Amino acid sequence: MAKTRTAEALWIESRQRWQINVQRDGKRRTFVSSTPGRRGKREAETKADEWLDAGQPDDMRFDVAWGEYVTQVKDNTRTSNYKSLDSIGRTWFLSDEKFCKKKLSKLTTKDLQTIITSAGKSGLSRRTIKNIRDKFGSFLRYADSRHWEYSIEMEYIQIPTDAKVEEKKIIQPDKLKILFSTDLYIDHGKPTQCFYIHAYRFLVVTGYRRGELCGFLREDYQKPVLTVNRAINELGEVTAGKNDNARRTNVLSQHAQKILEDQEAMLKARGIISPWLFPAPDGGRLSPTSLYSTWRKGYGKHHGMDVSLHELRHTFVTIAKLEMPEALLKDVVGHGASMDTFGVYGHEIDGDKQRAADIIDNIFNRILQL
Repeated sequence: MAKTRTAEALWIESRQRWQINVQRDGKRRTFVSSTPGRRGKREAETKADEWLDAGQPDDMRFDVAWGEYVTQVKDNTRTSNYKSLDSIGRTWFLSDEKFCKKKLSKLTTKDLQTIITSAGKSGLSRRTIKNIRDKFGSFLRYADSRHWEYSIEMEYIQIPTDAKVEEKKIIQPDKLKILFSTDLYIDHGKPTQCFYIHAYRFLVVTGYRRGELCGFLREDYQKPVLTVNRAINELGEVTAGKNDNARRTNVLSQHAQKILEDQEAMLKARGIISPWLFPAPDGGRLSPTSLYSTWRKGYGKHHGMDVSLHELRHTFVTIAKLEMPEALLKDVVGHGASMDTFGVYGHEIDGDKQRAADIIDNIFNRILQL
């Protein structure tokens, strides 16, 4: 028999959220929703009703509950997500015997804050610590779906103020000129042509992620339009992309189009026939790991470009943000709202997408003095 709820969700202006407090069998729970309006009120009250209707759940130990959650993630998502979650759990939650052996309902906000604080003292970056906190938050959302008891309030978990902030590096203009003027580097004492030179240049002038670049098929490019339909992760898995905004369509700048022409000419000269825009030397699918290794140990190292491939993307964003509106830049690099293909092939090609391409060309013309 469902318990009767008499309380209603109230809008807490200082926290910009709906909040409702309910009690069952002497235990009090708070449910919230940050969605404004009546929809948010209903969301908070629905969560409360589901908890009240669930009755008394099994109060399992944290390590058992976490194990069930990790298994669920393993069965329903790609391997890279599962491995990241499993690694964080083993390193930070399960390694603390007092924490992992506690009943889930007995864990407190202070218990979790102690772990987060320890992560900060270990020297981890703010971004990594936030990832640890977010993974635990995802676990609690799963606990909600299973109607498990817990008293941890994630909103009070703080990232240590002294946690270090990773500084992103970019390629400076003098190094950019080298990148775009020579494809040679020294390998075992001999001048060697960099097979991936056009891939590196393409990352700089477009801001694509390396996994997206490795996933481009020829059919994705209908000059001057390139569509992100997939990405390759470090485990070699074909994915839909890093996030919901990853699938997007862009009009390529003249610089980017020229790089693709140079890439095609190089493949033809080497007799490589492949369905991929940027294949491996054997014509097969390029691995993000191989692309990075050649940069780090070969071309990039030889020319003193001490940045990661992700920082090539950061280089693009840093350069473009000086002249491109934020909303347009987010759309170009996959941080904004997704574009449907029909919309882009229609009015968008003559509008904002073409404007973005023109801005990018003007910027790189100045930097490379073309």
